[in-house]
Amino acid sequence: MTITLKKLTHTNPAQPANTYSISQATHDRNNAFEQLLIDFEIKPTAVIIIEDMKFMLKTVERVNEFANRLPDERFPLSLIVKMRKEDIDAYGYTDKATFAHDYYRDKKAAFERLFQEPAHDWKMDRYETDDPEHIYDTYLTQGKYSHMSEVALFA
Repeated sequence: MTITLKKLTHTNPAQPANTYSISQATHDRNNAFEQLLIDFEIKPTAVIIIEDMKFMLKTVERVNEFANRLPDERFPLSLIVKMRKEDIDAYGYTDKATFAHDYYRDKKAAFERLFQEPAHDWKMDRYETDDPEHIYDTYLTQGKYSHMSEVALFA
């Protein structure tokens, strides 16, 4: 799959040369996201990238951050991976007890916070255990940046 990125054009001379913002002022994340896909010519057939972007870019500010950082990356997917790792460092669980507590309250939300990726039902169904402590231990064994489906192979 090839994704071609269009060179950024800046119509606002007061805006710094290396920044991007949605051309039409919007506070709606969906409009900002759609505009990002158009501006960077990310095709609708890039389903996996778009799905990961939708998960990672939940606010207009995150959409703009992604757009500003994208020109420094070779591919959108590499930036998504980098941002996922940053989010794991910033928002991921640091202890088993908190994960277990959240897991019993909302399994899907706990998985999404732990892995910083969408927790689809088919991914959650791959786990042979329903013990959050075992899942968390397996996650630590597999590595901090492991993916949900990787951990499911061993838990």
